[in-house]
Amino acid sequence: MRIFLALFLALLIGGCSSLKVATDYDPDADISAPKSFAIVHKTLEGEDTLTADRIIAALQNELKAKGYTETTQESADFYILFHTGVTSKTRIDTDYQYVNMYPYSYGYGYQTIAIPQTRTYTYDEGKLIVDAVVPQKNKIIWRGTAVDYLKSMKTPQEKTNYINKVLKALMQKFPK
Repeated sequence: MRIFLALFLALLIGGCSSLKVATDYDPDADISAPKSFAIVHKTLEGEDTLTADRIIAALQNELKAKGYTETTQESADFYILFHTGVTSKTRIDTDYQYVNMYPYSYGYGYQTIAIPQTRTYTYDEGKLIVDAVVPQKNKIIWRGTAVDYLKSMKTPQEKTNYINKVLKALMQKFPK
C-alpha cells in the first residue's frame, strides 16, 4: 500500500506543471507570408552560453518543423530574438488546520479550533521571451513568454530536454 501511495504522489507531483505560456501578436501583421528566419542573439556579459545555445537549437528545430527556412540575417523575412531572466521570489501561504477537542463538550459534539499555519517559500523563477521581428520596420509581430520555477537538473541531457519542452509549448501558438 505504501508503494502505491508513493507512486501515486510521484505521478501527481510530476504531472503538475508550473510552466505558464502566453502569446501576443499584431493582428494586422501577416505572419504567414514570411518563410525565412534568422535567429539574432547578442551574448551578454556573464550569460550562460550553454543555455543560449540550447535555446537557439530548440528554436531552429521548432521553426523548421513549422516549415520555415533558416537563412542569413540580411535575407531573412523575420528575426527571432530571445531574452532570458531569473527573478528570486517569495511566496507566503497561510492555511488552517482544524483540531477537534475531546471529550464531547456538553452535548454539542466535538469542538473544533482552527489553527493558522503560515509557510514561506523562496524560489527562483525563470522567464523566456521570444520575439518575431520584421526587420524592415523593426516591429515585433509576435511575442511568446514562458515562465516557470527553475528546477535543478544534473545532466546536460536533462537541461536540453527541459528547454526543448518549454520551447515546444511556447512555439505551439506560433503561426505556420
